[in-house]
Amino acid sequence: MGSIWYLGHSGFEVELGGVVIYIDPFLEGTEVGGMRREIAAPLRPGEVDKADLIMITHEHRDHFEKSTVETIVGRTNALVIAPHAVLKELDIPSSNKMEAVAGENFVVKGVEVKVVQAVHPQSECPVGYIIKKGGRSVYHAGDTYEFGGMFDIYADYALIPIGGTYTMDVYSAEKAAKELNCKYIIPMHYNTSEKIRQNVSEFIREIESKKVKPILMKVGGRIQI
Repeated sequence: MGSIWYLGHSGFEVELGGVVIYIDPFLEGTEVGGMRREIAAPLRPGEVDKADLIMITHEHRDHFEKSTVETIVGRTNALVIAPHAVLKELDIPSSNKMEAVAGENFVVKGVEVKVVQAVHPQSECPVGYIIKKGGRSVYHAGDTYEFGGMFDIYADYALIPIGGTYTMDVYSAEKAAKELNCKYIIPMHYNTSEKIRQNVSEFIREIESKKVKPILMKVGGRIQI
C-alpha cells in the first residue's frame, strides 16, 4: 500500500512501502513562468519531517526549488536524485546526491527506479521517473511533450502535464493517455498560473472513454494506492 499527495503544480509526495518520496517539490515560489502563482502549496519546506528520496525532473525553477530541496535534506537527510544540471547547484553533501540519466535503472532504499526520457527542449537534461515498491508503481513524466516512447512506459499511476506552454496540452495528453500502459492518469502542471490554464474537465471527459481511468486531484488532496 501507499499514497499520493498532490502538492500543486508538478509536486507530489509519494509513499511506497513506507518510503517517502518527494518529486519536484515547489513549495515557496510565487511565480510560474513570470506570472503570478494562483494556487499555493499545502505545506512549507520547514514542515517536512520525513523524506527518504527527493527526485527532480529538470532544472527549471518551478520544478527545482533550490532552497526547498536544501531545507528538506537538512531536516531529513534525504537522498536527491536529479540530472547533473540540478545537482551541481545544490549546497548539500555529495553523499546526498545521485545523478539521474535517462535509460538507467537502479534500486535505492528498496525502491526500483527507472529514469526515462522526457521531451522538453527548453531544458538541458529533462527526465521522468518510474518508481516501484510494494506492488505499486508510479510514473512522473516531468515536463514533456508526447513522444513515441510512451508506449514502453508501464505503471499503475501516471502523473502527466496538461498545461501546454512547453508541455503537453489537454489534446496531446489525451493521445499520451492512450499510448501509456498505465491504469490511472493524474493530470498535473495546469491552472497554477494564467499561462497554463486548461479545462481539465474536458481532459477527464475525453480519457474516461479510453482504457485508463482519470483521477482528478485537488491541490492538497491525497489518495491511497
